Amino acid sequence: MEKKKTDLIEGPIFQALLVFAIPLLIGNLFQQLYNTADSYVVGNFVDTNALAAVGASGSVIQMLVGFFMGLSVGAGVVIAQYFGAGRKEEMSQAIHSALALTVLLSVLFTVVGIAVTRPLLKAIGVPQEVLPHSTLYLTIYFAGITFLLFYNMGSGILRAIGNSRDPLIYLQLPVS
Repeated sequence: MEKKKTDLIEGPIFQALLVFAIPLLIGNLFQQLYNTADSYVVGNFVDTNALAAVGASGSVIQMLVGFFMGLSVGAGVVIAQYFGAGRKEEMSQAIHSALALTVLLSVLFTVVGIAVTRPLLKAIGVPQEVLPHSTLYLTIYFAGITFLLFYNMGSGILRAIGNSRDPLIYLQLPVS
C-alpha cells in the first residue's frame, strides 16, 4: 500500500490546497457551532439570565480560543519549516517544546482562570443579575480548558505536517 503524501508542493497546487483547506473550513464551522449549541440548549432549558451568561462569557472565550489558535499556528510554523527541510530531530524538539508549553499553560490557565473568573466578568461589565450564571459557565470552561489547549496544539502540529483531516475527525469524536 502506498503511503499518502502530505507534501503540498508537488502535484497540482489547487487540488492540494483544496484537499487541505476543506477539513479546516469544516472544523472551524464545528468550533463556531459549539457556542451556538450552548446558547440553544441554555436558551431552551434554563432561564434567560443563563442565556445572557453564555453571551456575556463569549468575548472571554473568543479571546482564549484566539490566543490558543495563534499559539498553535506559531508552533506550527516552526514545525512545518523543520518538516519541510527534513530536519526530523529539530522537528521533534519543536513538537516536544510545544507540548511542554501546552502542559504548563494548561495548569496556569486552569488555576488562574478559575481564580479570576468573577473579577474578570465584573471588569468587562457583566450585569449583576447575570454574574452568578456567567461565573459558573466560565468556571466550568476554565476547568476544561486543558482539552481546548491540547486540541488546538495537536491540530496545529498535525496541520504543520500537512494533515488537516485528522484534527477534523478528533473534533467530532464522542466524549463518552
